[in-house]
Amino acid sequence: MAALLKKRALAEYSQVIQEQPKPLKKLRLVKKLIPGSSAAAYVGLLEKSKTSNDALQVLLRISDSLKFQEEDLADVIKKLAEHFQQENESAVRAKILSLFGDIGKESGADIQSIIEETVQLLKKEESHKVIAQGISALLRLGKLLPDNVTVHQKLVLVAKQYLTDTSHYVKCKCLELIGELLPVGGPSESNAQSMMRYVGDYTHSEDARVRSAAFRTMLTVHERGLKLDSSVYSEVCLALKDDYEIVRQVALKLVWILGQTYPENSITLAESDEEIRLIDDAFGKVCLMINDLSMKVRTLAAQFLGTMTLVSPKFLQQTLDKKLMSNMRKKCSAHERAWESVTSGEWASGKKWADDAPRELVDADSVSLMSSGSCGAFVHGLEDEYQEVRNASVDSLCSLSLNNPQFAQMSLDFLVDMFNDEIEDVRLKAIDSLTKISKYTVLREDQLETILGALKDFSIDVREGLHKMLSACRLSSKGCLQMCVESLLDNLKKYPMDRRSTWRCLQKIGQAHPELTLPLVPELLAIHPFFDTPEPDVEDPAYICILILVFNSAQHCPTMLQLFEEHTLKHYSYLRDTMPNLVPALRLSGSRRSADLVSVETGTAQFLDSMLARVEAAPNPRIREELLEAAQRDLNRLATIDSAVAGAAQFSALYIGSQLLIGKLLSNRLWANPSTLATQQGNIIRNSITQLLQHCLKLQHLFVGLKEEDLAAVKQFKLKALALQLVYIVRASNSSALALCEHFLEQVEDTQRYLSEQGLQPEPFTASVFKEMGQLEDTKPGPVARSLLPLLQVSSPAPPPRPNIAVRMSTAVITEPTGEVDAALKFTAGLVVGVPLDAEVCNVRNTATLRVKVKYPDQQTQLIVPKRSDFRPMLLSDSEGNNVTSDTSDTDFRLLTTVLVSHQVWTEACTIDVSLALDLTDVESGLGLGTGLTGRKGGAAGIAKTDGDPCVIDLCKPVKVYVSPKPVKRGI
Repeated sequence: MAALLKKRALAEYSQVIQEQPKPLKKLRLVKKLIPGSSAAAYVGLLEKSKTSNDALQVLLRISDSLKFQEEDLADVIKKLAEHFQQENESAVRAKILSLFGDIGKESGADIQSIIEETVQLLKKEESHKVIAQGISALLRLGKLLPDNVTVHQKLVLVAKQYLTDTSHYVKCKCLELIGELLPVGGPSESNAQSMMRYVGDYTHSEDARVRSAAFRTMLTVHERGLKLDSSVYSEVCLALKDDYEIVRQVALKLVWILGQTYPENSITLAESDEEIRLIDDAFGKVCLMINDLSMKVRTLAAQFLGTMTLVSPKFLQQTLDKKLMSNMRKKCSAHERAWESVTSGEWASGKKWADDAPRELVDADSVSLMSSGSCGAFVHGLEDEYQEVRNASVDSLCSLSLNNPQFAQMSLDFLVDMFNDEIEDVRLKAIDSLTKISKYTVLREDQLETILGALKDFSIDVREGLHKMLSACRLSSKGCLQMCVESLLDNLKKYPMDRRSTWRCLQKIGQAHPELTLPLVPELLAIHPFFDTPEPDVEDPAYICILILVFNSAQHCPTMLQLFEEHTLKHYSYLRDTMPNLVPALRLSGSRRSADLVSVETGTAQFLDSMLARVEAAPNPRIREELLEAAQRDLNRLATIDSAVAGAAQFSALYIGSQLLIGKLLSNRLWANPSTLATQQGNIIRNSITQLLQHCLKLQHLFVGLKEEDLAAVKQFKLKALALQLVYIVRASNSSALALCEHFLEQVEDTQRYLSEQGLQPEPFTASVFKEMGQLEDTKPGPVARSLLPLLQVSSPAPPPRPNIAVRMSTAVITEPTGEVDAALKFTAGLVVGVPLDAEVCNVRNTATLRVKVKYPDQQTQLIVPKRSDFRPMLLSDSEGNNVTSDTSDTDFRLLTTVLVSHQVWTEACTIDVSLALDLTDVESGLGLGTGLTGRKGGAAGIAKTDGDPCVIDLCKPVKVYVSPKPVKRGI
C-alpha cells in the first residue's frame, strides 16, 4: 500500500505543465528629460519682474524653451493676459501677443479661447505696434484652424475694423489677414466679392506700402480659388506706372494673371476704337516693363513673357524688332483716307479754335517711347546690364520658341549672339536653350562660326554644353560640317580631356548628317585615287573622332562603305570591339558582323531563382556548404555575363560569401577563447571579423533597389555579425566594448522597429536576440556578451533572399587620369599638385559618403572629400538631342574635380593609387575592432585612414599616377 501511495505521489508531482509563450518585450532606450525644461516655470517669474526689461527677458526665455504641459496651458494664457493689462511698455505687450501665436501650436491648446483673449486685449489697445502684432498673432492662430469658416469670418471682420487705423503697418497686417483667411468658396463667395471691392479702395491709398499690400491681398485671394473680376484690369494697368517698385511688382503679377485667366476677353484701346484680346494687351503691358527702372521688375517681366503662350503671333514676333509698330492703331487704305477727307468737308466751321489743324499733327510731348507695345522687348532684355534679366530673357525666349517654330527661327540669331556674353551662366543658358529648340532650327555658316568660336572657352561646362548642342542641331551645308569637324579637332588638341565628349558629339553629328558626310569621306580619311597614303595611328584621338563620324554616317548611307580602304575596315573591327557604344554595327561584305541584332531570351533570371532554391533545399549542412560555394562562383560569373541580372547576382553572391565566412568563424571554437588573444590564430579571426563587417556594410550601402524583405535580411545578418564581434571583443580581446555594446543595442532597436513597421517576421536568431535583450536588466558589455554567446553557438544560417532583378550595385569608372602617362608630375615637396579627376559614378544613393582615395607608396592613405559642386547629374539625350532625365538620375553622377596630392621628398619618381570609395565612418560611428580601425586624422589634403578599415568600401580599381616630389631649391 505504501508503495502504491508513493507511486501515486510521484505521478502527481511529475506532471508537465506547458506555459503560454510570453510576448516579446520591445527594447527601448529611454532618454531622461532635463528637469525644469517646461516653460511654465518661467511664467511665474513675470509677477516678480520689477521692470519691463526684466519681464521682456523672462518672455524671451519662455519663447526659447516653449514646452508646456497640456494642463498648464490655460493658466499660462491667463497669467500672460493679466500681465498684458498691467504692462506699460509696448514692446512687452507685443511680445506677449506673439507668444499667444506660438502657444497655439502646442498640442492640446484651445485655439479659439486664445483668439477670443487676443481680440479682447486688442480692444483697449492704442499702440500701433501692439495692434499690428496682435493681428499677426490672429493670422497665425487662424491658420491653425483651416476648416473653421466661422472663426475665419470673425477674424476677417476684426481685420476690417482695424483697416481704418492710421498706421500703414496695421493696415498691411489687416490686408494680409484678409487675403489669407477670407472664405472664398460656397455660399460665402458673394461676401468675398464685396470684400474684394472694399480692399480695392485701398489700392488708391497715399502710402505705397498699403497699395502694395492691397494688390497682394487680391493676388492671394485669386490664388486661393476666387477669380478676380476682369473689370479690375484697367486699374491694375494704371498701377504699372506707380512711382514705387513694390507696387509695380505686384501689379505686374496681377496683369499677368488676368491675361492668363481671361485671354479671349476683348478690350478697347484708349487711343483708338480698335478692340484686341486681353492676353495681347497684357503681353504688351508686360513687354513695357522690360524697360522699367528697377532690375527686379525687369527680371519679373522677362520671366512672365515666357509663360504667355496664348499671345497672337504678330505681337510675339514684334518682340524681336526694335522698330516701332503700328498694330495698336487701325490702318486705312488710300481710298478710305480719301473718302474720309471728302466727307469731312473742305472748310472749317469756325466754331472751334484750330479745328482745321492737320490730323497727323502730334504734340511732341505726348509721344513716349515707353508706349511702344511689345516692340523689341526681348532685344532690350537680352542687352540688359544685369545678368538676372538676361538669364530670364533667354529662358522666356526658349519657352516661347518651343511652342512656335516660326518664332524659333527668328530667335536663333539672338540666342547665338548670347554665346559671346561675358557671364558664364548666361552663355550656358543660351547654349542649353539653343539645344532645346534645335529641332526647329537649321544652322547657317555665319551662325555656326559664332558658335564654334565659343569652343575656345576655358570652362569645361561651356565646351561640353556646345558639344551637346552640336549633337542636337542640324547643319545646312557640307561647308558647315567641315567647319564643325575642323573646330572640334582643334579643340581636342587644346583640351585633350574633352575627348569622350567630342566622340559622343561626332557620333550624333554623323548619325544626323550622312548626306553631308559622304562627299567629305575622301578628305577626312585622306583617300587618294592614285597613291597609297600612310596608315593613320588608330590610337590617335583625332583619328578616332573622324572614324566615329564616318562609321555612324555609313550606318545610314551604304554607299559610303565602298570608299573604305583595307586598313579602315581593320580599324572598324578594332573600334567596334573597344567602343561598341560609339561605333555601330555595319553590314560589311565578307564579314560576319551584321547590323541586325536578334534579341534572345537568356533565362538568367529563372536560372538565378532555381540556383537559390536548390541551396534552400539542401538536406544537410555539409551539402549546403558545398552548394553555397558553387553558387557563389556561378553568381560571380553570371554577373559578368548578363548585365540585366548583374546587380541581383552580385548581391546574392556577396550575401552567400558572408554566410560562408560567418559559418567558418562559428565553427572555429577559438573565436571566443581568451587564450587566442596574442596568437597568429587570433589575428586571423580578427581579420575575418573585419572582413565580415565590411561585407555587411557592402550589402547595406552598396546596392540600390532593395526591397523591404532584402533590407530586412541584411539588417538581421548585420545584427548577427555585430553580436559575433561584441562577444569576441569582450571574451578574447583587451579592448573596451562600451561603444560597441551601445551600437549593438541601437541596431537591435532599429531592426526591431523596422521589422514591425514592415510587418515582417524575424528570423529565429533575431527573435531570440529580441527576447534576450528585452529580458536583460543590465545592458553592460559583459552581461550582453554572455547572453549572446549561447545564441550564436546554436544559430543556423538563414536562407538567402530571393533574387530581385531591380537591384543595382554601386560602381565608378575613372576616365581621367588614364594611368598611361609616362612623364612624372613634378612638384616641390611639402606643397601640393592638382591631378584632374573625371569619373562616372553610378547607383550611389548618398554622395556625401563618396571620397577620393589616394594611397602613397609608403602605405599612407588619404580620403579627400569632393565639393558638392563637383557632382553633376548624368543626363541622357533623346533622338532629338534634348536632355532627358533618366530613371537613375538621383543616383548617377559625374564627378569632375581636382585631387590635391602632397608628400615629402622621394629619391625617385613613384606611382600613387587614386580611386573612389565610400566612407561610412560617420554613418556607422559605433563600428570598430579596437584602436586603429576607425581613427581619423585631418590633413592638408583630406582625412588620413588606416588600411583594413571596414567602413571604407572601394568602388573601383585604383588608377596609377606617376609623381615626383622634388626638394626645395635654395639660393638664387
